[in-house]
Amino acid sequence: MSAVSSVAAFVNGNPAQPSLISESVLREKNEKFSMRMGFLDDYVYGQHFRNEFPEHSEEFPEEFAIEKPPVAKISTEAGVVTMNFVRRLDIYGIFGSSRLQLDQEIFGRRQFAWGIGTKAIVYQMDAFRIGCDFKYFTTTQDPLYLVVSGIPLNVVSDLDLKYREYQASLGMSYQSGIVSPYILGTYLNSKIDPNMHYFLVRMPGSDELCEPKFSSYIGAQTWGMAVGATLVMGSKGILSIESRFFNQNGIDATLEIRF
Repeated sequence: MSAVSSVAAFVNGNPAQPSLISESVLREKNEKFSMRMGFLDDYVYGQHFRNEFPEHSEEFPEEFAIEKPPVAKISTEAGVVTMNFVRRLDIYGIFGSSRLQLDQEIFGRRQFAWGIGTKAIVYQMDAFRIGCDFKYFTTTQDPLYLVVSGIPLNVVSDLDLKYREYQASLGMSYQSGIVSPYILGTYLNSKIDPNMHYFLVRMPGSDELCEPKFSSYIGAQTWGMAVGATLVMGSKGILSIESRFFNQNGIDATLEIRF
């Protein structure tokens, strides 16, 4: 028996985000420096992973592979603190929690998650902007139990799943009034490493222990895209909705206010 789990990739956001909000809810207009605070709710409903070191030879048919390609689901809720410079550059931190599920087999509790990143506008002409984003995101997940053949198995070992992710995106945005739609090309490099490759689980109502194997996994596809739209609320706040495809399938909503 094998097991896998992961945190999926994170929200990309509008490439024009550093320049969309021009006023503060607390002070006079400041073009050189400002701070934004926000909240995001992200749900990935499908991301494929593969074994980092395949343990089966090409001489054998696929059905003899030790592990099937896993599909992960995850929900993330987090706060975002952003420092903005001259309405062209954002440096931000992400602090929140994530909870994962793998197919109908692995379930975990909500755990602390954090990340750092930067977003910059590289070209701007009137309402048209081109921007890029780079971020690092990580979390340590603690599976509660596995479900095998409809039977829940409690995890006895102190199993932790260390996840790290590097993400980049490049895209364009056009603002028309209070609406700013955008499209992005995305790159995702993700990896999950367990602190132990063999761990113990116990069947309910029994003292019998089983020893599944947990390998290291990487994302099955690195390239993808995202589309979204941002609503600019009185030049003091923004609300964005985004959907992502190919390297992951997910949807998210982000609300930010400038201070």
